[in-house]
Amino acid sequence: MGNKIIMQLNFKTLNKNSFEIYSSFLKKNLKLLNLDYSFICLPKKKKRLTLLKSPHVNKTAREQFEICYFKACIQLFGSIKISTLKWILLNKPSTVQIKTKNK
Repeated sequence: MGNKIIMQLNFKTLNKNSFEIYSSFLKKNLKLLNLDYSFICLPKKKKRLTLLKSPHVNKTAREQFEICYFKACIQLFGSIKISTLKWILLNKPSTVQIKTKNK
């Protein structure tokens, strides 16, 4: 792919199922629209929170929680219509956050 990158879509979510469904949705529709793209899965980020169970003396009684972010990047090559991009961005699950970057 010697084409120049026109647009980059970065999306992330906490829900693994919505990540897989939306990424397959994007791949399928970009193929149907005959757009050149590259799909890159970024490493997931884990965030751990530790809370004390007891507010008083027991510092050994702790509870840990983990939040895991699933992220991916899609680079679009060639020209894309604004109406097509709006359609792709509006048909996303509510748990997915998208950032676009023009190059």
